[in-house]
Amino acid sequence: MKRERRNFGNANVKPLYRVVETKLQKLHPYTAMLEAYYNVKFGQIVTPIAILKTLAVTSSKFKDNVKIWVLHVAPSRHLKSKTTNEQMQIFSKKRVIYVGSDFTIHSLNRDSGSGKDIDGKCLLINDLTLLLASKADRTKSRLIDAFSELASEGKYIYGDWQNRIEIEASFSLIANITPKSYFNHRDKVLGNTFTERCIVVYHQLTPKEMRDANLNRDKRNLMKIDRAKEALGEREIIVTRDDLVRFDDYAKRWQILSASPSSSQMFDIIKSIAIAHAILSKHTKIMESEYAYLDKLEPYLRNPFESIKMKILELAHQGRSIRDICLILNQDYDKYRPFVSRTIREYRIQGVLPPRSQDQP
Repeated sequence: MKRERRNFGNANVKPLYRVVETKLQKLHPYTAMLEAYYNVKFGQIVTPIAILKTLAVTSSKFKDNVKIWVLHVAPSRHLKSKTTNEQMQIFSKKRVIYVGSDFTIHSLNRDSGSGKDIDGKCLLINDLTLLLASKADRTKSRLIDAFSELASEGKYIYGDWQNRIEIEASFSLIANITPKSYFNHRDKVLGNTFTERCIVVYHQLTPKEMRDANLNRDKRNLMKIDRAKEALGEREIIVTRDDLVRFDDYAKRWQILSASPSSSQMFDIIKSIAIAHAILSKHTKIMESEYAYLDKLEPYLRNPFESIKMKILELAHQGRSIRDICLILNQDYDKYRPFVSRTIREYRIQGVLPPRSQDQP
């Protein structure tokens, strides 16, 4: 079998890749090569999210399934922008478009030709934190509302006394935001209308991982991978009834892990992720490798910055009483009960937990 030549830049990083390269000689789908490449370039911690961003670009041409919108929550300097910018190296300008981090719905409408230039592409917003911080509340709300309507309807119309805006486009999206900004804007600006259409993923590097990332920066910048070549389309991927059942199982679990108000929306996202992964893997049907990737991605749905509230959510979903939850969390019932009760009530209002007249004390 003829050995394919792959350009990974710096000679010092080639041996690291060759550890797994020999295993890919007979069967080397692009997703496997991508995982090996990302592991070396960014580290294993960030790799599942980096792959998810590549899958989001792949989904930008989807017609029958939802396009993947990724909201990446991580502290500054934790490789959010690096993994996003990597998509511009993997895909051509026909698939990705960098819209910056300081735009309004008016400028987006003007620059995109009422949506023609962004239709069928993946929009990259490297710093949603800056975008939200630099805008007045009314401007932020209008922009987020526009993205929400474009995600659901593929069309946004707005008119005021000055002019009329009409954008018609369907696209995937990758946006990065810091935890503080995300929590500050989650309820007031982003709300369910935007975040429920995204798969929100979190990560945080340890000091050692940050140190390794800094030391490997020069090597990382030299690494390259062949551009993605998609030989299949979404209509060519066979999705069986058994696949749909498995997707539904994932959706029910992911809804709680991600505190999402809609399991059906999560189901659609999971299906698109599996199909996009199969396309890059050159599969004609959903294989176990697609489910293996879903399993790798699953831990990133859990919000590490609100771990206690997420634990309360999981226990409440299991039907545990407030007293049981306090006991499991090793907290004094009388002192901790108000917090647990308030947390459960918030999740019921959001629709994450089903409504109930009274929680068990």
